[in-house]
Amino acid sequence: MLRRLRRPTAALGAVLLIPALAACGDSSGKDSADSKGSSSASATSQLKEVSFSGDVGKELSSTWHSTIDPPKTSTVTTLVKGDGDPIAVGDTVSAYLYLGDGTTKKDAYSDYTAGSPESIPNDDNLSDLFTKLLADATYGSRVAAVTSATELFGPAGNSQLGVGANDSLVVVADLVEKAEVSPTPTDDSAHDASPASQPKVVEKDGKPSALDFKGIAEPALDTSVQRVVLKQGTGPAVQASDTVSVNYLGSTYQAKSPFDESFTKTPLTSSLSGLIQGWSIGLTGVKVGSRVLLQIPPAYGYGADGSGSTIPGNATLWFVIDVLGVK
Repeated sequence: MLRRLRRPTAALGAVLLIPALAACGDSSGKDSADSKGSSSASATSQLKEVSFSGDVGKELSSTWHSTIDPPKTSTVTTLVKGDGDPIAVGDTVSAYLYLGDGTTKKDAYSDYTAGSPESIPNDDNLSDLFTKLLADATYGSRVAAVTSATELFGPAGNSQLGVGANDSLVVVADLVEKAEVSPTPTDDSAHDASPASQPKVVEKDGKPSALDFKGIAEPALDTSVQRVVLKQGTGPAVQASDTVSVNYLGSTYQAKSPFDESFTKTPLTSSLSGLIQGWSIGLTGVKVGSRVLLQIPPAYGYGADGSGSTIPGNATLWFVIDVLGVK
């Protein structure tokens, strides 16, 4: 239940893509270690100190041959040249990321081990290192950067990943494909909506059991969060930093049954910041004791990927939520 509502997060990308944490020096340019590879071929040309095996998008294994001295500037090498389209500014790239410690010759992190790729927006907010990794790259490529912990993480390194402040690092990005993204909503605020514009709550034994979408048109995917207060509470107003206790029921458009609910189970207690963004937007300011109906666009829900078999990609979500308490 809690897993289904959690805010999707990038694993390594959340740490590495932010310019303030990853301000690299000027690179001497992107060297090509393999101009004959393809998105379906294993990487055979390698860095001198470490080699990588496995097909792009499927597997990556490292073999360390020697340690790497921390470089004065970051350098980028193409290990496999993909045969896909060039990566363009504005693309969102689906990529598997790997981080290796060149000082300890250990793997620090791999998306292949974590089990899923990450989405990297190729825009003005990209860090210098990833700007260099994506520059002139094509889909299906495997590119590697040799950098330092100081350049990537700052003077403290990253103890969570076991990276010391003076360590050298190798970042590998398998640039699998252009990722589909959800349309950006018109704004990031909750708008009070007319009850007539929203589905009706169906109850069973006095508890919400479904939503009736009869006469309700499917909204545009860029519609901002819509909120209807079905019952006004008298308790304190929810703040974005709160931990909330709620009962809820969630549905997609014209679904025959909800994809999840807690009214017949146990209330959900979680930090609001850890749940999908649409909840934080829609519940902030709502008083304890209230029942609200939220309409959440896919960008603030589960995006273009969806979740499991019951929430398809780019699905608008509706939630009936009873706010039981905050702390």
